[in-house]
Amino acid sequence: MKKLLSVLLTLTLLISLVACSQDAAGETTVIATAVPVETASAEPVAPQDGVYTVSTVDEFIAAIGPDREIHLEPGTYDLSTASTYAGETGNEWCYWEEVYDGYELVIQFANNLTITGAGKNVTILSAAPRYAQVLKLVGCYGILLDSFTAGHTKEPGSCVGGVIYLENCECVIIDYVGLYGCGVTGVTADGCDTMTIAGCDIYECSYNGISFNNCTYTTVANCRFYDLGKTEEWEADAVFVLESSFDITILDCEIYGNVSQYLLRSSGVDQVMLKNNVFRDNWVKSSAFGTFGNFVTLDGNTFEDCLIPRWFTEGCGAVDPEGNTITEDTLNGIDTGETVPAGEKTTVTVTNADEFLAAIGPNTEIVIDAETIDLSTAKDYGGGPKKYYRWEDIYDGPGLVITGADNLTIRSKDGKTKSHTISAVPRYANVLTFINCDNLVLSGFTAGHTKEPGVCVGGVLRFQNCTMVSVDNCGLFGCGILGVSAELCTSITLRKCDIYECSNGGVQMLDTTGITIEQCTFRDLGGNNLMLYGCSDVTVDGEPINGQNYNGR
Repeated sequence: MKKLLSVLLTLTLLISLVACSQDAAGETTVIATAVPVETASAEPVAPQDGVYTVSTVDEFIAAIGPDREIHLEPGTYDLSTASTYAGETGNEWCYWEEVYDGYELVIQFANNLTITGAGKNVTILSAAPRYAQVLKLVGCYGILLDSFTAGHTKEPGSCVGGVIYLENCECVIIDYVGLYGCGVTGVTADGCDTMTIAGCDIYECSYNGISFNNCTYTTVANCRFYDLGKTEEWEADAVFVLESSFDITILDCEIYGNVSQYLLRSSGVDQVMLKNNVFRDNWVKSSAFGTFGNFVTLDGNTFEDCLIPRWFTEGCGAVDPEGNTITEDTLNGIDTGETVPAGEKTTVTVTNADEFLAAIGPNTEIVIDAETIDLSTAKDYGGGPKKYYRWEDIYDGPGLVITGADNLTIRSKDGKTKSHTISAVPRYANVLTFINCDNLVLSGFTAGHTKEPGVCVGGVLRFQNCTMVSVDNCGLFGCGILGVSAELCTSITLRKCDIYECSNGGVQMLDTTGITIEQCTFRDLGGNNLMLYGCSDVTVDGEPINGQNYNGR
């Protein structure tokens, strides 16, 4: 019976893939509205041909069970509006499970269940709680999910829950389905066997496209993964995350427009194949492949217009179909297109804090023509977030955080470092924090906290998840615990900087690659000049330094 069902599921997939190519050409983007729950019967329409056709959330929940097909008519089904929400469903095959901010629907042991919709963006399953999985299936065998879209409701806010979650399921097909953020991961599978994900769109999720743990015999084919990690302050972890899994194939997929630490991160896997996938317009913050443990196989993949600082995390690698090792040097010959997200810069001269803040943005050169720019004097100091900056609420006052401002230069008008100062009053705030900024240049000015007596807990310059950073001819002073701190950055250069009077030390960097320090002065510091942890490719005045665990003056 199990073999027969597998054959039937395979045939179903082939038929659905043909239908997918036909539907895509004429797909409507109009979202119909389902009949309101309170005016509709909770009983599903009696099946004429074995198909339960439903049009409300209550009918959908009532129809769930083994050995049946449920067809969702066009409309939006917000599961949080069910009349049984947070109570008893009255159906032994599903229940509400409490999460931090609400409840999620869990379907259990419903073997041979098919759920179909009228098409992507025509039938939509959604849930309001940000900690809930939109659809969770546990211990199910023979599942087909087809032709609908699922995600959290679109109100502003961050998500902690994913979209589809599979636990200990077997023989699962997810076909022609759209899975969107808010939702941290499109498809999460734990302890599952024999899955096929085909013709799906997974987009705008904040953390991963797919995440498999302890899964076997799975194919991801002809899917699109896009705009992952672009809706939150932090970039995504990886498009694909594979842990302790066996025989996973990802082929003929399009992966584009994502911002992530990795394209693929894996650990403890065997027989993992990436074949004929197209990677384009992706920004990778760490490395393309973090293949910890067994290597994965790369075959016929292309990379177009991607910003990839390095291909492999240290100690990681891949093989080709013949088993030959693929190294960093092997892939360095691939032209990935643009290496810097740069365009023609617009120059803006500023004389006060308000003008400085208004000028912040990508492809901009900010020229400081003032003796002092005290960020604490800005009119919107501590106000609501803007497109490229926000105020971080620290213990004793807001600190400026600049995010996503790629190809940004901040420099003084005449290069006279001591004649131009950027400062801030709060002792717990960094003077300038940069997150997710690429191709960043800071030159010819001084920065630090104001000189009033007191102890500082914040630093001067802080960089997080930034690429290609140059700090040149700058003075960085305390009070401030560190002159420069960096975390998860790639390619950062400090040149001819004067770092002084900081209480905990000069420079501290964590998990950063490509560090160059030249002709810098460190004086009157309360700690070591240079502190490095988990860093690589480090040179100080032309001499290589072991950046894994270094503390030195």
